[in-house]
Amino acid sequence: MSTSTYDVVVSGAGIVGLAAAHMFTHHGYKTLVVDRDQSPDTTGRLGADLRTIALSPVASTQLQALGIDLPSRTGCIESMHVWESDGSSAITMTANEVQEPRLAFVFENKSIAAALKARRHDRLQTNLNGRITGIDVDARSIEIDNASTFHTDLLVVAEGSNSSTCQLLGSTLDIDQELQEHAIATIVKTDAPHKNSAWQVFGPSPLALLPLSEPNMLSLIWSLPSDVSARTMELSDCEFMKCLNRTCEEVVGTVTEVDRRMSFPLHQRLVSDFNPLPWVLILGDAAHTIHPLAGQGVNLGLEDVRAVENVLKGGPQRLNTPNMWRTFNAKRKLRAAAMVQLMSFFSSIYALQSPYMRLIRNMGVNWVNTNEGLKRQIIKEAMGFGPIARVL
Repeated sequence: MSTSTYDVVVSGAGIVGLAAAHMFTHHGYKTLVVDRDQSPDTTGRLGADLRTIALSPVASTQLQALGIDLPSRTGCIESMHVWESDGSSAITMTANEVQEPRLAFVFENKSIAAALKARRHDRLQTNLNGRITGIDVDARSIEIDNASTFHTDLLVVAEGSNSSTCQLLGSTLDIDQELQEHAIATIVKTDAPHKNSAWQVFGPSPLALLPLSEPNMLSLIWSLPSDVSARTMELSDCEFMKCLNRTCEEVVGTVTEVDRRMSFPLHQRLVSDFNPLPWVLILGDAAHTIHPLAGQGVNLGLEDVRAVENVLKGGPQRLNTPNMWRTFNAKRKLRAAAMVQLMSFFSSIYALQSPYMRLIRNMGVNWVNTNEGLKRQIIKEAMGFGPIARVL
């Protein structure tokens, strides 16, 4: 069995894990990425990945600063329109309101992952055919199931939700909510151009449409109760489009074509400690999993990476110095907990369908839409450069 030593071992070759690995190598640390790629092919009939992510301008700049060549086939969001189903109010947010060219970029998940994997560095190595099966806490050593052992100063766990390495570490959860919902993701074509606008309807079943690079193609993410989602997945394409057009009120014209659909269960989780041992950090979905209705999951994970980098900028020191990561842990846990609770609040408040509750919601939405200062602040926070995002 071979044994090697690294400054950093990152478990997880998703977007957050690879971004963390590139960040560490950028600062001069010898880094190993460990993962076993078992993800299914999610390319649809229309040629696009069924899974898309909306990255804030701050997150996109972060990746570019690490030398990542972002994909050219990219959608952009210049405005966002949010309304309540059966409601009389809406919020429109535009990039112009904060003197920016766009609110977010929309990338196919696989294209961003491929760009991150394509970035080469002398101090970066990968083992993409194995996973961590054993950890010696005292020796700071890690066993990989393809017969390798690694010693490391710092283990970064970024495997995504249900992390097996977190289970090996005995990591506990402060929040563990099974939402009894499934999200349906697909790509749709419409008979009208999206004009770089995103659309989100709130209600018992939140739905979002994100513009892709093609003017008539959008990414759909639709959260439904699990039993309703199962029935909706069984609909024919024609029946599904009728249901979708009715739900989204044909805000971008009529949906005329739909790709194959994928469905996944929704939950919200938060680990008890992002730094359970002096030599271990937990980042991304392994640390916090939130409802996709705000599209902030990957952005929150990349915030974690930026927060780690802020600690490194404090000056050279061993990566497992006692208490080195405790302030990082406190700030990131506060930020993630706030996001989880905010998503829970929105889910709960829009699940209430009484006329009185709808009236109160509409009044609140109208107030926010006419309060320019508050709306600008909300936009800045969502884009990653508001004061709360900067502090935490």
